Amino acid sequence: MFTATQSGQIELDGMSDDRPIRLDGLSRETFELFLEHTFGRVRTGSYTTDELSRFLHFCDMYQCRHTQEFVVHRIFTARFRFHPAQLINLAIKYHVRSIFPFAFQQLAETPISEITHAHRELMGHEVFLNIVYVQAALDHHRRMVAAEEPKILMHSNDCEDPTGCNEDWHAIWWNGMGRFLLDARNPQPYCDAVKRFKELKFGRVSEGCKERMFKLLDQGSAFHHAEHFISEACHLLVEKLVFEP
Repeated sequence: MFTATQSGQIELDGMSDDRPIRLDGLSRETFELFLEHTFGRVRTGSYTTDELSRFLHFCDMYQCRHTQEFVVHRIFTARFRFHPAQLINLAIKYHVRSIFPFAFQQLAETPISEITHAHRELMGHEVFLNIVYVQAALDHHRRMVAAEEPKILMHSNDCEDPTGCNEDWHAIWWNGMGRFLLDARNPQPYCDAVKRFKELKFGRVSEGCKERMFKLLDQGSAFHHAEHFISEACHLLVEKLVFEP
């Protein structure tokens, strides 16, 4: 840490250009990010994803909690520029719970075929395994919703043909929602599928019955199951993997 000079005085690191303070494992560029933020220099452009990752590493290494809050906010602002596997890695490695749910949601919606070996290495085996299980469960639920239309339990007063109303509702659901949700090339999210479904022609389905069923769809009890399932799986992983300092 220090040495004695010829005159017997102690020269500390950092007191002269000949005795710099050396920070092992830290680049000059990363330290300059800290100085830039700490001393209020105006930054002309945005941070790159690499700069933000290195900056977060610096804050964690030297326990700069206030600066880390700033960096985490910047990472969340730029979250769409990161691959979600990178965000998962940062969340686990640096104990940042706030960015984990967004990344997990994005991964749950990413086809498994698009998750590379490098992505799996970043997120870790346990997260990847949970993504596979979540996607399998959501796919099963999607097929159930597509194949089993909500039943018209009570027909409206303007419904003159309840049997025909039921038959057409069933056929339109399968040909509409079934196609929108299970389209192999472009499966629609639930909200978009419902929006497109409402624009279809409904044959013998009376206006009253149609409006009643639309209200049921808008409540979304079946559709929100997917959101709750992802949220619960994410919460369990956060509690297990992302330790609060």
